[in-house]
Amino acid sequence: MRSIVRAAFAAALVASLTGVVTVTSETSALAAASPSARLLGNPGFESGLASWTADSPNATVVSSPVHSGSNALRIVDTSGTAGVSVRSAPLAVVPGERITASIWIQQAAAGAGGSLFLEFHRPDGSRTAPVFSKAAPASTAWQQLTVTGDAPDDAVDATVLAYSTFADNGTTYWDDAAASALPPPLRKVPNADFEEQRDPAFPTEWATDKTGVALVRDAAAHGGDTAVRITDTSASDPVSVLSKAVPVNVGETVTASAWANPLSGTGATLYLEFVDKNGTELSATTATPGAAGTGWQQVSVSGTAPANTTTLRVRLYSLLAAIGTTTWDDVALRSSADSSYATALGAGQVVLFAGDQRIESYTGVTHKTFAGTKAAPDGIVIHQGTATANPRCGCTVLAGASGEPRYKMWFTGSPDASGHGAGYATSEDGLTWTFVKLITTLNSAQGVVENPAWTSGSSVPRYFTLDVQRNPNQYVSMQSTDGLTWTAVSGAAAIPGIDVANVTYDPIAKVFVAMVKRHLTIPLGPRTTWVSTSTDFKNWSTARPAFAADGLDDDLITDPGKHGMTPWSEIYGMPATRYGDQYLGTPWVFDIAYSPNRDAGDNGPDKGRSHIELATSRDLVNWSRPSRDNLITPGPAGAWDHGFELGGTTFTTVQQANGDWQTRFYYGSFSGEHVCAQTDVNNGDCTTPSGNSNIGMVSWPTDRFASFHGGGTVTTRPITPAGTTLTVNYAPGTTGDNLKVEVLDVNGNPIPGYASTNVTPIAADAKAPGVQVSWGGTTTLPSGAIRLRFTQTGGDLYAFTIS
Repeated sequence: MRSIVRAAFAAALVASLTGVVTVTSETSALAAASPSARLLGNPGFESGLASWTADSPNATVVSSPVHSGSNALRIVDTSGTAGVSVRSAPLAVVPGERITASIWIQQAAAGAGGSLFLEFHRPDGSRTAPVFSKAAPASTAWQQLTVTGDAPDDAVDATVLAYSTFADNGTTYWDDAAASALPPPLRKVPNADFEEQRDPAFPTEWATDKTGVALVRDAAAHGGDTAVRITDTSASDPVSVLSKAVPVNVGETVTASAWANPLSGTGATLYLEFVDKNGTELSATTATPGAAGTGWQQVSVSGTAPANTTTLRVRLYSLLAAIGTTTWDDVALRSSADSSYATALGAGQVVLFAGDQRIESYTGVTHKTFAGTKAAPDGIVIHQGTATANPRCGCTVLAGASGEPRYKMWFTGSPDASGHGAGYATSEDGLTWTFVKLITTLNSAQGVVENPAWTSGSSVPRYFTLDVQRNPNQYVSMQSTDGLTWTAVSGAAAIPGIDVANVTYDPIAKVFVAMVKRHLTIPLGPRTTWVSTSTDFKNWSTARPAFAADGLDDDLITDPGKHGMTPWSEIYGMPATRYGDQYLGTPWVFDIAYSPNRDAGDNGPDKGRSHIELATSRDLVNWSRPSRDNLITPGPAGAWDHGFELGGTTFTTVQQANGDWQTRFYYGSFSGEHVCAQTDVNNGDCTTPSGNSNIGMVSWPTDRFASFHGGGTVTTRPITPAGTTLTVNYAPGTTGDNLKVEVLDVNGNPIPGYASTNVTPIAADAKAPGVQVSWGGTTTLPSGAIRLRFTQTGGDLYAFTIS
């Protein structure tokens, strides 16, 4: 019986690592996304103030008047200097998600006030700007207030606030709150919120006229820390700020929006421009904000890409004859190519509690990332000098075929006289590696994939990789029959980029995935990650923005800046690996303490350390990162992995001698900082010289990268599983802890027979392959769309699978 369980888990594990995903084609437009309902708790106040938090005893529940049902909320505001608010329980959100909240309000007397607020929060609970609000017009009739806002990059949840502001005075009644969401968009404008600060004076990754353009911060911004201000003092010269090109399809309808605060004058205009492959503008549509002094307002403009369009641009503009000043912030794109939330969940696909794409809400628990356990004694599996002087990642570990070494590793080594230097090693246990050779037909090896068309004895190439080249900076498709001798893929188009190209393969979507590092401005802009996909490793989609550092990354830096410079973060690289229902991203977060040539835009000599975190995505473009904890714990000062960590492209799962399953991740690191020489240390530019790298390995019990930790409740968004058997990966914290799983309908109501009174509690350690959930004598789930509600008294909830 035990061997059958292991075999079943092995099959499920393969399915979980190759789960279904929808990857949007660059050559076909999809239907426009439709909003999905979000589950506000007790939206009609029928259960009193349950799921809502009032900050005053003047907020009570009454039976009359009501908009519907039996109850409504009453707020009595008798102060002209203090407001009264009632806040909903938080909804989990993904950055870029568009939330629409509504509520019905009745004023006891016309003009008694009342406003609906939508607020977003960071992982520590602090409120992150922007706050969206709508005030009720004077009326004694029931009226619906609606407010819409996009979740900022550092947001993890949103709350709805029924509020009688400090200036209000009177009685208001509230009822029937609701919320819906549009998933994050597939089209992104680089540095759309102006938070990336490679150039401290002008908006990075935007082209500007310089004169009349400046960054403004803090209270002058709409959201985050920074906005861009256009000051036009001439009636004969325009001033504009132009975004970088965003890939778009012919016939695709796009809406561009931006927040504008017109401070003086007229002429502020938002442009949406469609462009052909030569950079020639084909069409443009415009919209203007209201009059000066009317405050922040969202300006939107829509257009359809005409024939020959390849990209679009957003332009923030002050008209030729105009004079005045306007602050702009938080640019966004919505498109007919955007996808709706997909409820489908493939059989055997593991859903990790590392990101919130599948999460409706959670209370009482916190997100927690678990750093991997380093291989004994110090984590190193390939030492510098034993294989090559400087072995480093990104690296790839693949399984060998029958008669071959059990594991094969490709990594970057010290170059030979010609500048080439990819290393190759083999191992039988994944811990002790035998260096085979330095590959002189590659510059580096940052991601090797096996050709799915290859079979033993076939003539097609067995392996592919992207090779980094200089002059020009680009990534070139390479192929090999044995993994040792490499040649260029004939006719393959190069992908523009610098230094880092991590490539993986998704066997269910049947696409190769390239996550490449891009610098988009001259002078060079911040390091960001863009994504390109291919079905044949020859024809690649136009790269799109996928991942960048945000303001929270900057705030979390603990190393002090050098020479008075405030440190900031960039993304040095990030592989994306298919793992069950999601992709796992392992961003290399580069915390820059000093940039000696920052004003000149030269980021090559930047000084600082990097660490590796964990993110998840279902579309390769939008990523959830609710925990910013380290995936790998940096060693102490002086240790080999203290300074600059770079991660691999593969997760390798093995069964231990005791029967437990373990997942491994390989990474490289330098003990010192990025491009830090002893002379730089002497000058006070950095602390530890770079030195050479080692390659190490960390591991976790399978699927236990992250969890919902502590006691509380987690509710999923709707899912439509292909399987019927639910298993969970859960570990109690102390004796007496347990987990219960209820099955709900899409409206959040317990399905008869699957309620908390029916479920058998799980109190033992449920390691992978997990423990099956049962409800009395029932062991299979009902058909159709459902939600799951997990209630734990303590411990860690890591994942679930439906097979």
